[in-house]
Amino acid sequence: MSAAVVVMGIGIALVLALLGATLALAVFRIVRGPTILDRMIGSDMVLTTVLVVIAASMVVRRDLTGIPVLVVIAATSVFATIAVARAVTPSSDPSDEGLTATTPEHAVEEEEQS
Repeated sequence: MSAAVVVMGIGIALVLALLGATLALAVFRIVRGPTILDRMIGSDMVLTTVLVVIAASMVVRRDLTGIPVLVVIAATSVFATIAVARAVTPSSDPSDEGLTATTPEHAVEEEEQS
């Protein structure tokens, strides 16, 4: 076995260990919360880590068949982030009844202030 193969094996093992740690920390952030924005950041981290793992496996195998999967996962992540951002952002429409309490956290804060 040549030195290049050994170095490549060590590099792949190191990358997989780091990606596994990233995935574990992202899942911890999703579980721990406490707000929906924290959970959304964790979910984006999970999807990004999955994208990197799939892309890295495509590079190692020299195979491009996973590109549609990468596009679908990336689109899902973007649309989910936009949906959550729209859900927690106050509306500029003054007739919107949810203007002052857009998230459960804000509703609790307003009740405490009253």
